[in-house]
Amino acid sequence: MTRFDRRMEKARRLQLIRPAIANRLWQEVDRMIVDQAVWVPLINPYGIDFVSERVGNYQRNPQFGVLLSQLWVR
Repeated sequence: MTRFDRRMEKARRLQLIRPAIANRLWQEVDRMIVDQAVWVPLINPYGIDFVSERVGNYQRNPQFGVLLSQLWVR
C-alpha cells in the first residue's frame, strides 16, 4: 500500500466522523498527486502559421487550415 493509498484510506474513514480533518487529508493527497504529475503542453504547434507583414486578410479555419483564397499580398 502506497502513502497515497494510506492517506486516502484514512481520509475516507474520517469523512463521516471528522469531515474537517478528512478534507485537509484530501487536500494533501491532491497536492501530492499534482506535484508528481507529468508536464503536459498546452498548445499544439502543428497549427502555427507564419505570414509576412505584406499578407492581408489572413484567416484560419480549424478544419481546413489557412484559407488561401482569402489571402492577399501587397
